[in-house]
Order: sequence, then C-alpha cells, then structure tokens
Amino acid sequence: MTVALGTRSSLPGRMRRRSAAGLLVLGAVLACLPWALADYQRIFAAEILIWGLFALSFAMVYGYGGMLSFAQAVFFGVGCWGFNLGTFHFEFNVWGAVVCASLAAAAVALPIGYFATRVREHHFLIVTVIVSVLVVTILASGHYRWIAGPYVTRSLPAPPEVPLGFATLSFASETVAYYFTVVMVGLALWAVWRLVHSPFGKALLALKDNALRAELIGLDVNFLRWMMFVAAAAVAGHAGSLYALLARYTSLEFFHWTYSGKAVIWAIIGGAQSLMGPFVGTAFYMITNEYLSRYFEQFIIVFGILMLIILRYAPDGIWGILTRLVARRSRP
Repeated sequence: MTVALGTRSSLPGRMRRRSAAGLLVLGAVLACLPWALADYQRIFAAEILIWGLFALSFAMVYGYGGMLSFAQAVFFGVGCWGFNLGTFHFEFNVWGAVVCASLAAAAVALPIGYFATRVREHHFLIVTVIVSVLVVTILASGHYRWIAGPYVTRSLPAPPEVPLGFATLSFASETVAYYFTVVMVGLALWAVWRLVHSPFGKALLALKDNALRAELIGLDVNFLRWMMFVAAAAVAGHAGSLYALLARYTSLEFFHWTYSGKAVIWAIIGGAQSLMGPFVGTAFYMITNEYLSRYFEQFIIVFGILMLIILRYAPDGIWGILTRLVARRSRP
C-alpha cells in the first residue's frame, strides 16, 4: 500500500518534470530555429506564432469556457487599430502601442461580452457572428469613420524600432522581428497559463462541465464567462498588435468573421482543450497550405474533411494524439 501511494504521489511530480523538460526543449528549438531558416522563412515562422496566439484566444473561450465564438477576428482587428492609435495618435513607442492594443480589445469586449455571455450554446454563436458582421459593415460604410479615425488601415512608414534602454533593435532585421515575436508570444502564453491554472480557470472548467451544478455551488456563471471572454479578447488584440508590427500594415478584412473561422479550424485541429494545441494546429495548417495549394486549388476542402475526422475520432486534436503517444511510450 505504501509503495502504491508513493507511486501515485510521484505522478504529478513526474508530469511537472516532463512539462518543464518539454518547455526547455521547445525554447531551445525556437532559439536555434532562425539559424536554420532563410530570412523570409523566419518571418513565416513568426507569423505562425502570431496566428497561433490568435487561435489560442479562441481556445480560451471554447476549450475552457465552452463558448463557440466567431468574434475573435473583431478583437484581432481592434488590436491592430489600437496599435495604430497608440503609434500615430498618442505617439507611444512599441511597448506602449502593444499595451494600447490589448487594452483597446478588452475595452471593446466588455460591452459585447456582457450581452453575448448571457445567452447559451448556438445563440451565443449567432450573437458573435452578428457582432462581427455589424462591425465590418459599419467600418466599411465610411459613414462612421469618426468612431475609429484613420487608424483601421494605417501602415507603418518605416521598420519599427524596439527601445531597450541600453540599445534599440530594428525590425528591418528579420532575426530581430522573429525573436521579438517569440518573446512577446511567450509572455502572452505564460499569462494565459497562469490564468487557466488559477482558481478562476478551475471555476471555468467546472462551469464548462456542468453549468447548473457550478451555479448551485455559488459560482457566478455569467460573470465568469464574461471575464474569460474579455481576457481572450485581450489576447487576440495582443496578437493583432504583433501582426501589425511584423507585417507593417493593417486591413479591414482582419475584422471579418471568416478569420474567426480560421481560428476555429486551427484550434480544433491542434486541440482546443490545451494551450499548445492551437499553435500545433496553426503550424500544421500554414505549412501544409504552402504545399497543398500547389496541387489543390480549393485546398480548404481537405482541411474540412480532416476536421470532421478529428472531431469524430480525436476531439482533443493533434496535440492530444501526441501527448497520448508520449505517455504510452513512457509508461514503465
């Protein structure tokens, strides 16, 4: 009995050590990756990380909050707008503009989430689609440009510079752009990890499993869903600011619900119930897209079929399959 209990108690420790080792390996790979890639491939790798962070914002509301949202593109676009607002209107440096982007996305999500999170299941989906369509229609009409000013489609005139106090790094270097993106995405991922492993995150998982039971034990269901919606919007806005930095342009199309649909595909293929799954799904999509588009004009059909297969046979996605294989091989 003592041996059995000791073995059980050591399981969490072994899992933590494996997770730490996996993160160290991943960090080493990301640190060394630029030296094995051409300049344009470094930018492509940085784009994968940014879009993976965008997919993670969907996984936060769906995988942890149980809400199928098609409004994440709105907050990604607002992040681009907030970055331009901070850069051109308030004349912030890169750090201030990135913070401005996340705050702008969270501020826009507060009223939207207040009403959207008070409906359930497919009604929530319909509300988020309507919000996305309305935002795009209003901004494209031109009659309400005073709301957003000229900052929705503003482009950076020169490569941005990152002040570090003792030095200034320029995005004219693809290596600088890559490492800055890795660091900023890593910080966002760490913040999300802290959130989902906090009591707030545990309460959300209880809500997702059984909302009625969670309400009976005293959890404020509407407030929890609302706050996760806002937090996910801030992450999407952060991804939008990083994309505006990397690509040096923004577009009205980023607000469209079809970009939210891409986030849904990336997160579900990779695994929406995990933090690494959206990144794996995004990398799988974007890399295979580079090759499949040479042979299939409508390559998205292939991913539609693949997503149906994953939903049926592997609902935890590619990341879930990989973690099960690793766990199976490491069993004594």
